[in-house]
Amino acid sequence: MTRFRLQAALLVLFALYSGQRLVRSHIDPDVDDIDYAFERELKARRGSIYDAAGYPLVKSVPIWEYRLDPVALTNRVVRRRGEPPRPPSAIVKTISNALGLDFKETLAKAANYKNRFQFLARSSDSDAHRTIADSRLVSGVAILDKQERQYLHGTLMSHVLGSINSEDEASSGLELKYDKFLSGHSGRIQGMKDAHGRELYDKRKISIDPIAGADIHLTLDHNIQYEAEKELKAGIDEFGAGAGWAIVMDAKTGAVLAMASYPAFDPLAFGSASDRAKLNRCVGYTFEPGSVMKVITAASAFNEGFVRPGTTYDTRRDDPNYYRLPGDGSHKWEPRMTVADAIVHSSNIVIGKLGCDFGQERLYNYMRAFGFGAKTGIELPGEEVGILHHWKNWDKATWSRAPIGQAVTVTPIQLVSAYQAIANDGVRMRPHLVEKIVSSKGEIIYQYRPEVVSRPISATAARAIRQVMKPVASKAGTARRAAIRGYSVAGKTGTAQKSMGRRGYAPGLYCASFCGMVPADDPAIVMLVSLDFDAVRPFHQGGNSSAVIFRRLATEILKYLMVPADRPDELLDEEV
Repeated sequence: MTRFRLQAALLVLFALYSGQRLVRSHIDPDVDDIDYAFERELKARRGSIYDAAGYPLVKSVPIWEYRLDPVALTNRVVRRRGEPPRPPSAIVKTISNALGLDFKETLAKAANYKNRFQFLARSSDSDAHRTIADSRLVSGVAILDKQERQYLHGTLMSHVLGSINSEDEASSGLELKYDKFLSGHSGRIQGMKDAHGRELYDKRKISIDPIAGADIHLTLDHNIQYEAEKELKAGIDEFGAGAGWAIVMDAKTGAVLAMASYPAFDPLAFGSASDRAKLNRCVGYTFEPGSVMKVITAASAFNEGFVRPGTTYDTRRDDPNYYRLPGDGSHKWEPRMTVADAIVHSSNIVIGKLGCDFGQERLYNYMRAFGFGAKTGIELPGEEVGILHHWKNWDKATWSRAPIGQAVTVTPIQLVSAYQAIANDGVRMRPHLVEKIVSSKGEIIYQYRPEVVSRPISATAARAIRQVMKPVASKAGTARRAAIRGYSVAGKTGTAQKSMGRRGYAPGLYCASFCGMVPADDPAIVMLVSLDFDAVRPFHQGGNSSAVIFRRLATEILKYLMVPADRPDELLDEEV
């Protein structure tokens, strides 16, 4: 009898051991022992980005991510008190209803035991979270605390703001440049959990709260940015350009009020955007500026007292005293032309001769002082330098073409910065986008202080060149379509044939620009508008395409900023 009992006991023990091993192998074949200790990272809230008026542009909101584990769904009994256990189909029905998912698709995921922790959805719905987290209704769903980055204006400012991916990793723009400030510092908890996976709060060993990221306040105005992007896109469609850019800058401080680049991209779909759309042309693209550079040449010569606005030059191209002068197309000039008229009518011959006489060393040094050939330091990743070879490496052709904006390349932000110096009586300020950075506790981590970068020309020379530039936006100049009723405009057109490197220039393809400041005598804003044509178009000149966009955009900005008209009589004439 004793022998029989011993055999029965051994059989029972073997059955219990086998059942325990089978249960464990069904739960997870890789788990040998249950570990009740746990450690979890607490993600910090990412900082927000605001415009100049404190208007929110980007923010992060807490969100839950739900993942389905088919094995865990069937391993635990789910029921309310007094009710029978819920079958898997009922659990899946509850899950799909709470998260707004297709029931059949979710059921198919629940049957796929080989694929654990399948993504279900992301949601900020607290009711859905309450349902999924109820162990009496649902099992097999892992809930992860996440953040959702919200770009409150869609593609607006996409190149400036940048984006982050689904893993909260910065990809471009300010998000990338200031990631260490925006990301904050994660927290951590360490403790114990019970058999159902719930934390035992009295057993918590470590509890470190996360520190939210800092907020960034920009100089950009979302209203001006909206107008800039709207008018740029409308102009690209109207004139048939392939791409374009526009920058609006405060003439006194160098603060960027708007920065538009087209084509744009959706920050929430950065990974699927084309490289062409991701490129911020305002800082990451270089081009031969063409005739907008003539202003820099003339201003430099004025500053040295080398010439005056009334100084005249022979307009012959075949002048034996100069090497391979650039032509003026079909234009027929008087035998002699003043430097002022050469700016108004955009004479390559006269400004080319002026540049040769002025000398490559002096011209090079002035171009450097105006900021060409060096980064501006704008607070964005991917800024290009442009090409400005040292004057000792200039050949004879470069000597006559650099003064008119050929054989050199610039970035749009460099060009606007150079014109800002002219608008600000010869004082070039550092261009900037970020006004301040504020911690989650309200402490100011960084505050921009106006910074003078250089003083390339005197106030007298700056005022002289602005007077010379005023007739450009008139019936006599190359940009009559840039004229704004009630305001004087000092600007310059540029129609640069697109370079193909050593293969010369692309026939019929141009980059058309207009860069100007308004009001001319005491500028409030400086603005550049450029259209990049990738096909032959009839309105490829800066004066009849970019100048139009400049006028439309500047008109709206002057109204918005309430800049007083310096030619009020023109407004009275319009009313009459």
